[in-house]
Amino acid sequence: MSFLAFLIFGGSVGLITAYLYPKNRLKLKDLLLYWLAGVVISFLASFFGQTFGLFSSGQILEWLGAIFVTILLVASLRALANN
Repeated sequence: MSFLAFLIFGGSVGLITAYLYPKNRLKLKDLLLYWLAGVVISFLASFFGQTFGLFSSGQILEWLGAIFVTILLVASLRALANN
């Protein structure tokens, strides 16, 4: 994935996951935090997947892996926040 794809795709998945997770409403600062977390997590999922040879750049498995890992980790962050 390209850098722009990480910004748009990872950020969107992070925001949607944080918004749909059942807890109190998010403030703008929290939304920006989860957007940034989505970008970073999707980048890391793609980077490590390519490093370990699980897929090559541009394959659908790269996108699906980034979606799955981003949803899993952002939901975990949301669950652990403010406990």
